[in-house]
Formats: sequence, structure tokens, C-alpha cells
Amino acid sequence: MKTENEIKQLVTEAVQGSKSALEERVRRIQQPVYSLSLRMLFNPEDAKDIAQEILITVITNLQGYRFEGPFRAWVLRIAVNKLKAVRKTWAEKKMASVDNLDGILDRYEARGWLSKPSDAPEPYLEAETRSVCTHALLLTLDRSHRMAFILGVVMEVSSQEGSQILEITSAAYRKRLSRARSRVKGFLVNNCGLFDKSNRCRCSSILPAYLQKGWINPDKPIFVPKHGNIDSTTRLGTYLKEMDELKQISAVYNSIQPSDFDFVDAIRNIYNNNQYRILSDPQII
Repeated sequence: MKTENEIKQLVTEAVQGSKSALEERVRRIQQPVYSLSLRMLFNPEDAKDIAQEILITVITNLQGYRFEGPFRAWVLRIAVNKLKAVRKTWAEKKMASVDNLDGILDRYEARGWLSKPSDAPEPYLEAETRSVCTHALLLTLDRSHRMAFILGVVMEVSSQEGSQILEITSAAYRKRLSRARSRVKGFLVNNCGLFDKSNRCRCSSILPAYLQKGWINPDKPIFVPKHGNIDSTTRLGTYLKEMDELKQISAVYNSIQPSDFDFVDAIRNIYNNNQYRILSDPQII
């Protein structure tokens, strides 16, 4: 991992025209930008579109970075401001109307969805189920609290960095994060089988219903690569036992890192075709 001084040196070289420095910067920031976008919007295509737009804004505004704080915070502030302006997705609108989360599981249970476990499900499908459930839960938070949760719990930024990104005070950021984390933790700890084997909802049980409803597409998973090393739910559950509740929440969300996004080649084409230039006095949007 590069130090902040090394990062700032790369930014300086990119502004001065170094293609390799620019590509290196994009390579290092594209993952957190896409991850934030996907976790916010719950739609891969929408996330890719806005992530690309964010990265273009970043590279065409590099001279606007004043070296007054972490480069990551500067990038994520641009990302947050872009995401605020994105129209709500269908999933966001649907989940935003949910007040009683336990009531959803009550209905699932009444339909028998929690009592029909899949026999030896594919590890990636079980992991996808876990990711779909936990990220659908985030959609019940309004965007300001969802952003605070993703920044603080998933990306584990400090309160100082989080306040810089969201442009609020550190105290306001901590309060927002605490409210969001409390809502998510309360539901998972009391309902998710990962946190307590006696809880009623398990990935293997809910998976058949999700497949039948088309909420999970085996050929096009949202969060999990179809082929790759995936920790089994059993292994993750064992791992969680060694942590306190707050670290457990972070571990569950970080057990999957969305990675189906690579913008370096696109940046190379943009640069070579002179489609964009480094602006001399940018206005960050």
C-alpha cells in the first residue's frame, strides 16, 4: 500500500502528463468507487455507469486536488456528490417503503420460504444470497445514512475522513453512522443465522425462493463472481464467533468485494484520443 506522500506524487505526475501515473491512480481508486456505487444503488449496470462518470470527473479535475487531505477522501467526496444526484433505482424505491423489517421475514416464514433449505448449494450462490440480503437491508436506510454506513462500516474510514467526504462535522458523521449501524445490527443479530444458529433466516433456506422469484440470477450474480474463491457460509460463521458484534457486521459486508469493473483500458483510450483534458481550474461537481 502506498503512503499518502507517494499517492500525492503520483497525482502530481499525472497532472504533469504521465500516462502511467494516471493509470495507476485509476487502478487504485476504481475498486472503492465501484464498490460504493454498487452498494448504494444495488444495480450493476447503474453502478458501472455512475462509477465511470465519477472516474472521468476525477481525472479531468485532478488539478482541483489541493493536497489538503487524503486523496481517497477527495475522490469519495466527488463520488458521494455524484451519487446523491442519481435517480433512485427500482430496488431503492421498493425497500424505502419498508418500515417493519421483521414483518418481511414473518411473511417469508408464512410462505414456507425459511424451511426449505437447498441441498448443498453452490458456494457462490450461497454467498450471493448473503450479499443480496444484507445489501437489500441497506436500501431501507435513506441515502445519507446508507452512505455513512458504507463509508464507516464497509470501507472503515475514520470519523475525520468520513466528515470530510460527506462535508459534515465529525460529530454529525458519528451520529449518522451510529443510527445506521444500530438499525442494521439490530436486524442481523436477531434474525440472521450467521450471527446465531438459532435465528430463523439462513442463506441455504431462502436461496430456493430467491431463485424461483428471479431475485438471484445464477448466470449473472450481482455481487459474487461465479468462479472464484468464496468463503463458505459455515466458515464465515465460525470466523464471526471470534469477533464482537460491531466487527461482525463489518466482516459480513467485507466478505464480498465487488470487483467486476475495470476502467483502466477505457481511461487509456480516452487519454490517447484526447477526449478529455486535465482542467486548469476545475469546479468539483
